[in-house]
This record gives sequence, C-alpha cells and structure tokens, in this order.
Amino acid sequence: MRKKIRYFILTSLLLVSFSSFGQVNDMVYENPKIDSLENKNLNLHIENLNFFKNNEFKSNKIRGYTLPGFRFSPKLSLVLDKKILIEAGFSVLKYWGANTYPCYSYTDIANWNANDYQKGFHFLPYFRAQVKIAKNLNFVFGNLYINNNHNLILPLYNPELNLSSDPETGLQLLFNSKYFSSDLWINWQSFMFKTDTHKEVFTFGFTSKTNIINPDNKLQVYIPIQYVAQHRGGELDSLPCNLLQTWSNYSAGIGFNYKLNKVVEYLNLELSYAGFKENAGSNSPFKNGYGAYSKFGIGGKGLNLDVSYWVCEDFMTILGAPQFINIATSTKNMVYDKMRVIYTHLDYVYMSKPNYSFGLEFNVIYYLPFVGHSSEFGTIHNPDYAEYSFGLFLKLNPKFKLYHFKD
Repeated sequence: MRKKIRYFILTSLLLVSFSSFGQVNDMVYENPKIDSLENKNLNLHIENLNFFKNNEFKSNKIRGYTLPGFRFSPKLSLVLDKKILIEAGFSVLKYWGANTYPCYSYTDIANWNANDYQKGFHFLPYFRAQVKIAKNLNFVFGNLYINNNHNLILPLYNPELNLSSDPETGLQLLFNSKYFSSDLWINWQSFMFKTDTHKEVFTFGFTSKTNIINPDNKLQVYIPIQYVAQHRGGELDSLPCNLLQTWSNYSAGIGFNYKLNKVVEYLNLELSYAGFKENAGSNSPFKNGYGAYSKFGIGGKGLNLDVSYWVCEDFMTILGAPQFINIATSTKNMVYDKMRVIYTHLDYVYMSKPNYSFGLEFNVIYYLPFVGHSSEFGTIHNPDYAEYSFGLFLKLNPKFKLYHFKD
C-alpha cells in the first residue's frame, strides 16, 4: 500500500517537469463581453475544436472509452447600438468512424430514444441574442456561455461534456464586477408536446464568486458558491408519477490565490463542501449525500497542474464525472461505501495565439481502498489502484469582417 502511494506521488511530481496549457474548458472559453468597437460590424466567426481523448479505465466502477473527432461552429455576428449582440449559425459534432447520431441531446435523457437519426454528423442550429442591461450585467437567450464550465468544481461538472454533450441552450444572466461575479442559467434539454412520451428536462444552475479582499493584491481570498438542479417531468407528462425526478448538487467553500512572478504565476488552494439531494422521485440509491473537495494548483508560462483530494459518501452528481460518485457505471446495481480519490490533472499548451491554440492534457485518478455492494456479486473489497486518461486538442477560431452597416 505505501509503495503504491509513493509511486503515485513520484509520478505526479515527474509530471510537473512538462510545460502545460489551460484545461479543456479553457479551449472552449468564450468572452461574454459585448465589444462596443464591433458596433454595426457583420463578422464571420469560425469556431473549431479538434480533439482526441482516451480514457484508460478498467475496473468494476467505470469502463474506458475514446472520443476522437471535432466540433465545427461557424456563425455570423452583429452588434447593435453597442448593447445587443446577435449570433446565428450552426453547430456540428463528428466522431471519427461514427455514421449515425441521435437527433437530440447527449446529456442522458432517460428512457428516451429519438425516432430519427442524422447521417454523418450531429447537426444543430446555433442562435444567441444577448443584451447588455447594465455595465456589469448581461442577459442571454439561446446558446449559453459555459465559460469556465460555469466555474463548477470537478465533482459537479465534467469538462469532458464539452466534447460529448449538446451546446447548452436556454436563458442566462451574467454579472461581473471587481468583487463579485455570478452566473445564473437554465439549460432546456428536452421540450415536450402533448403527444410525446418522453420527459421534459431542464437543468438550473447558479454559481458566484465573492472576493473578500482587493483582487489586485498578490494574495486573493474568495468565497465560491455553486448550485445545480435538474428536473425531469413536466405539466404535459403522461408518464407514471414515479418516473419524475429532481436532483440537486451544491457546493460552498473558500479559495486562496497567490500571484508570484513570471515563471510561477500563481499558487491556488480551494477547500469545498459539496452535497447531493434527491428532491423528488426514487431513481437514486441515495436520498442525501456529501463530499469534501480540496484542490491545490500551480501554474505559469502555460503550465497548469492541479492535485485534488475528494472524499464522498452516498454522493451522486448531475453533471460531474463518474469518478466522484458512490455507484458504478460499468457494473449494474453496484454501490460503494465511503470513497477517497486523488485526482491529478496536468495540461500543456504547445502553441497559443489569438486565432488558434494546440495542447495536451494528462490525468491520473488514484483510488484508495473502498468497499462495494451488489445484489449479484455481494460485497467486493477493492484495493487501491490508479487509472489515467490523456487528450490532444487543437482549437481554431479565426474571425473575418464581412461588412459595416452605416448609420
């Protein structure tokens, strides 16, 4: 046991010798600020993310898989009166080797398969209408800004959704000031008509960050608060009531960030308490659960290394990665007692320019010994073990000015 822990620590330290880039969520970052200098300019934006993500998971908890493909999202944009942004285009997702795709969301709409399939690509329309209500306040209709994955911690949001799920669509209210920022959104994932037999599904979320001291100081202290809830049902739902489901996740904590120099730009420490609650329905093996999350990060000159420790009991997550929950996704009806996980993330940007960036990431997931229970297999004592994943990413996002509308 001690030998394996020493091996894990040594491996994590060796990874620091690589230079690194921002995480996958940085590769899909969009600036939500309306640029007043673009007033009455008609622009063409090309957003393309090429990826190869390989998850080497081999256990009774999670199966491994590979995601090779790209997203392609061309769109026209127009700023009106320096306060309104209109964007329209389409979004395409392609996995190499895949020939057919469901027409609907990939974010786990339970017990619902689309009647029709798309050939060759997963194709969706793209539209965003944004209005700047006040200096620091923006309201968004249509395609939402996911920003830094809504600033949710890993147990509450899996960055891999950027490579697999549909773009979020609905309503969003964004506020950003020196001492306080927030993101309030609703992602409408499944719309229903009277004759539909699937569920209405939407996800509601709120995150905020409050700076306790002046964020211009070398030492920054902040309070993050996070909440996510998903409802499956609807007023027109003709399905049995016991199929209704409402889950919620929440998190609160404290963070410290220290600015150093040009070589090591920052040191970061976050401590968070997270929770799970089944508010309605009986689809989860747990009614309530908790988790404690601590993360240490260091970065500079393109280097980002995060080492986090997670302990949880009776915990489920709506959007988070399966490493952070107390059930198996590869073994039916397998639930686990208290789990402890050390998660190391390293990413590296080899090239970074305004119109393109290229990089890689590497993750090591180390499980400390845990116990599982299944009606089929009984009680299983799992020893400590490690799994890993890696990915390559190329982002292309050129912009072309097409026309300027005069007054």
